[in-house]
Amino acid sequence: MALGITAACPCALAQGKADDKKADKVDDKKVDDKKADDKKADDKKADDKKADDKKADGASASGGVTAGAVPTYGKRETASATDVAEDPLKRYMFIGARYRGSVVPKFAQNLFVDEGGTVYTNTVGVEFDLRKDGFSFVPALSFQELGTEDLLFHQKGQPTDIAGNYSVVNSSMKTVFASVDLLWSAQLHKNVDFEFGGGFGVGVIFGDLAINWVYEDQNGPYAADTGKHYSPCPGPTGQETANLKGCNKADHRGATDVRTGGFTEPSWFNGGSKPPLYLWATPQIGLRIKPVKQFQARLGLGFSLLTGPWFGLSGYFGLERTEKAP
Repeated sequence: MALGITAACPCALAQGKADDKKADKVDDKKVDDKKADDKKADDKKADDKKADDKKADGASASGGVTAGAVPTYGKRETASATDVAEDPLKRYMFIGARYRGSVVPKFAQNLFVDEGGTVYTNTVGVEFDLRKDGFSFVPALSFQELGTEDLLFHQKGQPTDIAGNYSVVNSSMKTVFASVDLLWSAQLHKNVDFEFGGGFGVGVIFGDLAINWVYEDQNGPYAADTGKHYSPCPGPTGQETANLKGCNKADHRGATDVRTGGFTEPSWFNGGSKPPLYLWATPQIGLRIKPVKQFQARLGLGFSLLTGPWFGLSGYFGLERTEKAP
């Protein structure tokens, strides 16, 4: 019996050593597999980071951020004042001031009356720009002067040799009106957009519209296209002058008021010809320039359906916060 036990022992020892070696090989394989998996994961992270950096660099160079992409604001470029990129998913606000110069050409007036002259008017105002994804909603409050010098007008379609068909008009009217511009943009450069759209507004008119009848006077200050000269009827206001042709009601068809001596025209509500309301409607194009994050400017051209062509410029301060890089 003792011999049987002694013979079995060496076999058991050999079998135990073989099992230990096998277990060591399994552990080594697990370690190698884990190292390989870690390396693949690290390589994938590096590739993903390179792709993200390339995409961010492309968006920065083009001046915009791809829709749906995570903006780089607060990471690398936001701290720079020259980073003008705008996230299409974010709303931006600006506050500024505008100037517009309008031209009422004589040929436009001659669609309704003869004579007249080209008139230039000025408009100033304050405005806001609420902007998102290349579209600007621009409400504004503006003041426009509608004043003119003395202008000689002739009733369209009437004989030109009758003084009763002429009048001198002088405006000191002004208007305050609220408006809104709707502007779409297409990027030309990271700092420059081409804009197109339109504007609409309504306001009130105040000030005087003076209309004075005239009589023929070879030394008069107002010259008609016919070569004849005219002087204003002397008045006093609302008083006829019997010996001056053109200074009496009978010389003017359908006249209800005597427009002499600097007569001030009543408004439409009181039976006169002075409009109480001002309407603004215009198509427009222009350039939006944004050299730095906190400032933008606009140059615009348009054609008002009531006052004719205009040009404008405006400057805005941005209300966007500049985030600091972590």
